[in-house]
Amino acid sequence: MAVVLPSEDASVGVLGRGYLSVLTAKLSALEGYSTWIVVPPGEEETIRELMFSDDDDEKLENLVIVSGADSDMIESKMADADALMVVVDDDSTMDEGVLKYLINPMVNEKKLKRVVAMSRNLNGKDMGFFVTASKRTAFQGVWDLNTKKSYLQMEDTIKKQVELCAASSGLTEYTFVRAGTLKGGACGEDEYKQYLTSKYYEMTKKDLITWQLLFDCNVRGVKFAKGDVLPGPGSKAVFTATSSDECAGDTSRCGIAEAMVKSLQYEQCGNMDFGVATVQSREPPTESE
Repeated sequence: MAVVLPSEDASVGVLGRGYLSVLTAKLSALEGYSTWIVVPPGEEETIRELMFSDDDDEKLENLVIVSGADSDMIESKMADADALMVVVDDDSTMDEGVLKYLINPMVNEKKLKRVVAMSRNLNGKDMGFFVTASKRTAFQGVWDLNTKKSYLQMEDTIKKQVELCAASSGLTEYTFVRAGTLKGGACGEDEYKQYLTSKYYEMTKKDLITWQLLFDCNVRGVKFAKGDVLPGPGSKAVFTATSSDECAGDTSRCGIAEAMVKSLQYEQCGNMDFGVATVQSREPPTESE
């Protein structure tokens, strides 16, 4: 059974780039895991500002920020990791060499139980010309399958490395959590402090009021679909690209980060994939949901 239950003894690493990796690390620590995140050298202070506001009482002592330049610390943390989250916010994927090095029985010492990676909706349903056009003209963050081959290669690499670890330990499994166009990710009108701070809205603001804030206020709900089955926005893509409503082809950063962290606790999430879509709601799902 390759579940990883919240505990101060359960080590969870977050490897990636962008806002979603920061949010995933914060939620992992809040869930009770001993969490570490690798960040680009020199960006440590920005990461802290995204995680914690000045009036936060707690700074999460179970969360460690590791510089990407500190290879010895990364290797030491990985050697003791029970789970690894691979989370990249843009259309790129983690370097194949990095994945092969870190997801490796020679590094982890037979402890790694679960590798959870954010992938994408790759089935191609309701994608095509209009979606690609919306990426070019409305919002660069639109997912339009442009790096599908890279994601397929990433999934294949992770599966092979997990097989190597499982052959050594008998424990390791993978989970792929699929996203469409990533939106939002922060506290809204400061009512949900478990997510990123309002610093996120400052950094992504393009207008007087950022649509990312409106999205976070309006679309807190999530729905899941087993496998790679969720559609894109189709011919409505140019209208949905920066919409703050529930739209086909969208994924909330808050929703997918919660799903990735929670999946560690469920046996049925091992060696499988599922997609995360949006539901119009001003409140996030409850624990039971």
